Amino acid sequence: MRPARCHAADAARRRDHPPATPESPGAPMTTPDQPQSVPPADARPRVAVLLTGGTIGSGGHDDQDRLDYVDLAKVLTDEEALPLYRFPDDITVYTRRFSRIRSNDASAEFWLRLRQSILDTIADDPDVAGIVIAHGTATLEETAYFLHLTVPTDVPIVVVGAQRPPTSMNSDAQLNLANAVRVAASPAAVGHGVLVAMDDEILSARDVMKTDNHRLSTFKARDHGRLGDIDPYGQVWFYRKLLRLHTTASRFAVELPEYTTPLPRVDIVTMYSGADEFALTAAIAHGARGVVLASLPPSMNPTAVDAAIDDAIASGVTIVQSSRAISGRVVQRHGFDDRGVIASDTLSPQASRLLLMLCLAAGLSRAEIIAAFASY
Repeated sequence: MRPARCHAADAARRRDHPPATPESPGAPMTTPDQPQSVPPADARPRVAVLLTGGTIGSGGHDDQDRLDYVDLAKVLTDEEALPLYRFPDDITVYTRRFSRIRSNDASAEFWLRLRQSILDTIADDPDVAGIVIAHGTATLEETAYFLHLTVPTDVPIVVVGAQRPPTSMNSDAQLNLANAVRVAASPAAVGHGVLVAMDDEILSARDVMKTDNHRLSTFKARDHGRLGDIDPYGQVWFYRKLLRLHTTASRFAVELPEYTTPLPRVDIVTMYSGADEFALTAAIAHGARGVVLASLPPSMNPTAVDAAIDDAIASGVTIVQSSRAISGRVVQRHGFDDRGVIASDTLSPQASRLLLMLCLAAGLSRAEIIAAFASY
């Protein structure tokens, strides 16, 4: 595992570059017949784009198709996709094909391989300025947070997707990907952990959530707002810094051995009016070592589920209580302590699941898991 870079050294090595102007729309990606090559060194920062599939790399039936393409399931070849994108002349962009999947099929095994691909990219190109992950939006937030917790580097990693395929009219794919490259190349992005760049906004992987099925402004930060913006000139601006642990400060990135075995199974069980113990007990029966409860706001469960929760904890299953609400902290209240339940803080149920998987993989105690949810 390659040690993390020094922030000061990175800042000294890289310089901010002026944005592309409307008269200079930018240079295309490297040609598809050399997707794995590292370009020769020059004065420009280099950004590697790892292509995984998703809407941002898919094609529709025609330029009017902004929905039915999901059933067509056509992930464009590099020869089809790369000519659709252009980037600023002052950034060298090269691509690596990682996968050709839609993100509804992303899994823990996918995350682990992607994590390793990022580390391999940095090892192959030690002076790479940043890395962009082109990803489907269905599970983009989960992939981003997993990398945020497990990649031991301060090289900027920016995850990006699109709501409309690049073959459709008024697609957001081209601008989103170009902006992600600008963020990844910016020295200001160093030390922020994994970022998401969508719709001219820069979001932390910890807080990001997809909030709308179709609108371009779908990704939002749950409680504390975006970290920065990309302005109409392509300039990158940061306004705040995340204080929670990530990347080079994450124990899951720097203290754990290489992830060579499957991560522990953790399921999400949603609470609703009239819910009983069925879903919770079924998850445990199928091997869940932990369960995240997407509870009724502000963090309650139907009484009919209580006995099953207590039985699960008594049997050694870890229970984390999150909420169906899109914002607001779940507090480690006295009743949770009495029963052995762990509060999710401001993490979504999806993000809570990822953190719990890593906590269980690390063999953390209940007290250590409580501390992790208060720190990450």
